[in-house]
Amino acid sequence: MSTTETTSTEQAASTEAGTQASTEQRATQAQTFTQADVERIVKERLTQQAKNKFGDYDELRTRAGDALTLEQRIAEMETRTAAAESAALRASVAAEFGISTKKGPKGEPSDADLFLTGSDVDTLTAQAQRLAGREEDRKKQGNFAPKEGTQPAGGTDSGEREFVKNLFGRAD
Repeated sequence: MSTTETTSTEQAASTEAGTQASTEQRATQAQTFTQADVERIVKERLTQQAKNKFGDYDELRTRAGDALTLEQRIAEMETRTAAAESAALRASVAAEFGISTKKGPKGEPSDADLFLTGSDVDTLTAQAQRLAGREEDRKKQGNFAPKEGTQPAGGTDSGEREFVKNLFGRAD
């Protein structure tokens, strides 16, 4: 062997011996940790594991919040759709039976708003038929005052009647 090869082999052996010595030294130091050091190391390790395991927790929580708002929006849209269908059904039944849907001059509710309160076709139809039937009866009878234009049966003239006639200068 040449001297160069011998020197490099000796250096490798000494490096290996130094590495083993430093490893043994580290092992000796690892055994001399205090309880506080151990607790700190374990806590750091657990924090690191939790961070690796739940690293996207905040992102998931944000997505879950967005999903809740989407559910709320869907529920709101379903409510709006049901209200629109109900209004369309009410308007259809009102048109079929000739019930007014115009609001009053001072913003009063229409006949359809007041009297057609059902939520299904059968109820709305029954309400509309009853209202239309009453309207037809009213038109047939017209404005009727049963005693209008008749004179009450003549009774005895009292002194008061005579006094009033004289007061106003009317004589029969």
